[in-house]
Amino acid sequence: MWEQFASITAQLDEMIHQRVTDQNRTKVLEEVDKLLDQREQLLTSLPQPQTSEEQAIVERIIKREPAMNQKLEFLLNDLKVDLRNMKKQKSSKQRYTNPYQSVSTYDGMFMDHKK
Repeated sequence: MWEQFASITAQLDEMIHQRVTDQNRTKVLEEVDKLLDQREQLLTSLPQPQTSEEQAIVERIIKREPAMNQKLEFLLNDLKVDLRNMKKQKSSKQRYTNPYQSVSTYDGMFMDHKK
């Protein structure tokens, strides 16, 4: 079981260290999500390492974790920036198509007080 966990971790490490472009972004994110789910499921059922071989596998995984977590944070931050930019583009496009949308309707109102 530890070997399977190590192989999934290695696949995840490869996947997150790929160059992410606009064309492959969704594929990479889906694969990362799938691998993280698989790791989570295995992690709950893993026993304590019994042999020195299993202990060595655990130590290798622990050494990889900080770099993987940092790369995952970078991916998340890039995704947040992209989402923010998309929202800005959407709002600026709406302002361009309807520039008077935010203008108050009370502007220029005339009340006639004569009888």
